[in-house]
Amino acid sequence: MLRKYEGNDNYGKPKSEYLSKIAGMSREELLEETEQKIWLSAFAANNPRSDYHWQCDACYDEWVKRNDVGGYEKAWKRAANQ
Repeated sequence: MLRKYEGNDNYGKPKSEYLSKIAGMSREELLEETEQKIWLSAFAANNPRSDYHWQCDACYDEWVKRNDVGGYEKAWKRAANQ
């Protein structure tokens, strides 16, 4: 199930800008971005309003759109080993 990302991020930028950014990434770029957002989302666990949480979800959804959830799993494993 793909989520909807409406409105703006915490800096007032439309969330759609981030969605467009990740949609244009290569597989390797998205892998690095996803790994970073997974790590940052975990680091920001004490802040439920952090942009990192929805960005992490958006990365997952992008992997689903690409029919490559294994990419997300690989990023998660890399983030967990940091």
